[in-house]
Amino acid sequence: MYKKIFNWVHKVHYIKFEKDQLLLESLTDYAKKNKIKTAEIRFIGAVQNVNVMYMNQENKKYDKHTFDGGHEVLNGLGNISILDDEPFVHVHMTVADKNGKAFGGHLDEGTKIWLIEAVITEPTFWGKGIERHFDDELCLSVWKD
Repeated sequence: MYKKIFNWVHKVHYIKFEKDQLLLESLTDYAKKNKIKTAEIRFIGAVQNVNVMYMNQENKKYDKHTFDGGHEVLNGLGNISILDDEPFVHVHMTVADKNGKAFGGHLDEGTKIWLIEAVITEPTFWGKGIERHFDDELCLSVWKD
């Protein structure tokens, strides 16, 4: 197990994203504009459509899923780290449809916001932040040891 614990003060960003913005793209733009290297992300709200992915562990490729129509965001949870010297947003999201059926996955590009209220908690430690590297066995970019 790899673990680092930092016990310092945090900078907390409270952000309301507006209707018709794209969720993953807006989170990424915000991280880049604010030079966020490492952070935790949480959000709730609603989206106009859902684009999520599932990592198929057998073929090591993402299966993409698109669900049209409005959905409540029950939970968005993720992190920001550094990939190729740029902030990289990694988020998993759970949503519910109008009948209360819940589902989710790895947030993909193209999910359109109806309303999102997000909290980004950024540690204020010095340094480069947590970096990612490509893991050949998993076929994913993961936190670097």
